[in-house]
Amino acid sequence: MKGKFLILCALGGIMGWGSLAALAQVPRAIPVSPLAPPPRAESAAAFDASNAGGASEGRMPAPSASGSNVVINSAAGDYVLSNSDTLEMSIYREPDLTTRSRIASDGTVQLPLIGDIHVSGMTIRDARELIRKRYDADYLVEPQIHLNLVEYSQRKFTILGQVVKPGSFEFPGGRPLSLLEAVGIAGGFTRSADRGKVIVKRTTAGGAEGTIKVNVKKLQSDSRQSFNVLPGDVINVGESWF
Repeated sequence: MKGKFLILCALGGIMGWGSLAALAQVPRAIPVSPLAPPPRAESAAAFDASNAGGASEGRMPAPSASGSNVVINSAAGDYVLSNSDTLEMSIYREPDLTTRSRIASDGTVQLPLIGDIHVSGMTIRDARELIRKRYDADYLVEPQIHLNLVEYSQRKFTILGQVVKPGSFEFPGGRPLSLLEAVGIAGGFTRSADRGKVIVKRTTAGGAEGTIKVNVKKLQSDSRQSFNVLPGDVINVGESWF
């Protein structure tokens, strides 16, 4: 009997170790603390928003209403300023220097502290940089200038002679106007138009009037050449006798 008892104990020990080995091979789930929040996946919207700041640096601020005028955001950057355009200038953390003024007939705009600055004929981007340098030179340290166009001047050109619809026309806002585009606005050339002899009468900033002869045939054949119309220009398309 004693021998049988020892054999049974040995067998029980072997089975016990086998069970423990089997349990050791079963993977156990790692407990998660109920206080630990689950990881969040960044949404595409959050990613885009975080990267939008770098892409928008140097752009015009979003359109905002002020009085009866609204900032013309489409004129940002490359729009060429002209007399009678109305500008609004603001400087970061300098609210007392915010001003709105119209460009005078001599091409200048009056700004706080720095006085008259000639900006007519400049792009908004170049005018903003000029103003920044003037403030930085004597009054402010690395000022952040915002320059907005809030109202276009009443800008027209006149085209006469051999075009389908001669007359005076408004400039399209926010960009330069080429001579070929001006002819297109007037309905195009007539069949008898002399495209090699287009005369443009132009008054300079000093008040002097001059004439410019433009060969439109060359403009049409060479895309690298261009001639821009300015406010107040009078274009006369001659007639061909051949």
